[in-house]
Formats: sequence, structure tokens, C-alpha cells
Amino acid sequence: MGGEGSMMHAIKSLQNNRSLLKRRKTKSKDDVYGKKNVTMLNLKTSTRKDINRIRRLMEVEKHKNTRVTWLAMGATILFFVLCYLLVMQ
Repeated sequence: MGGEGSMMHAIKSLQNNRSLLKRRKTKSKDDVYGKKNVTMLNLKTSTRKDINRIRRLMEVEKHKNTRVTWLAMGATILFFVLCYLLVMQ
């Protein structure tokens, strides 16, 4: 019969996928927190100075990203204009 090799490959890959799924462990709250009955996380509170520093860093990063985007668009437009001029000659 034809197709036996492809069917065997499909069966083997299904078996391998099932064996991978069996290895996965679901994490419970106890695994994450390490203690039972823990419902709150102890998060660090940020000071006004930290918030301003992070805001300033984000503004600088946004300015850099905007500049890179405009440079990339300009380079792309220049490239297409040069290609158009070369084709027209």
C-alpha cells in the first residue's frame, strides 16, 4: 500500500507531541509564591524621583525611535527616487 511511510511519520510526531505535553507541569499558587494562603505580593513603591527619572528615560527613548523612523523613511524615499531616475534614463 502507498502512503505507509507518511502515515508512520504522522503517528510518530503525534506520539512525540503527546509525550512533550505530559512533561509539562501546571504551576499552582504554591509553586509561584512558595507559601500556602499567600494572596498579596509585596511590591516596591516608587518615589516621585524614580517616576520622573523613568519618564525622562522614556521620553529620550521615544525621541530616538522617532528620529530613526524618520531617517528610515527618508532613506527609503531617496532610494525609490534614485531607482526611478535611473530607470527613466
